[in-house]
Amino acid sequence: MKRALLRAATVLAAALAIGAMTASSATASPLLQRFSVPSGDNCTYGLTEGQLEWSSYPARTVLVTGTIVDRPIQNDTIACRDDGRYTIAKFTAYGANRVVDEAAQRVDNGTLRFRFALDASLSAVAIDLVSIQVCRVVLPTVPTPGPVPPDYCGRTHFFSPAAITPRAAV
Repeated sequence: MKRALLRAATVLAAALAIGAMTASSATASPLLQRFSVPSGDNCTYGLTEGQLEWSSYPARTVLVTGTIVDRPIQNDTIACRDDGRYTIAKFTAYGANRVVDEAAQRVDNGTLRFRFALDASLSAVAIDLVSIQVCRVVLPTVPTPGPVPPDYCGRTHFFSPAAITPRAAV
């Protein structure tokens, strides 16, 4: 009886140790999250797709990698006429409901690859939410001082890593 009880306790202790090691290695791995955000129009003139890589949760940095598309583009399966606008994707990082960093990518009639980090190192709070919105802006016919407001935008998409499983360790 003592031997069976000792064996059960040893198996339970080993299982708990393995579980703790798995949990600690999982939190150290980056969290990956895919995104695909359209401009919200009928032709899908603008679109950004890619991945958010959260360094941890909550994160001090989120690495953003992807592409932004503005139609028309050559050899595209979707036929959109040139509407005289460009596409801009806005990326905003939040911590404790405050903006801690933001970035934008812009392209006109083409595809652009990007890779940048949203960074909260200068903030007292970490990043716990990222929003992405794709807007369409009319190309100005004459130079304008300052930014041109968008004609229209798709809905804002929000991303939080709380329910993401970590990437397997390599």
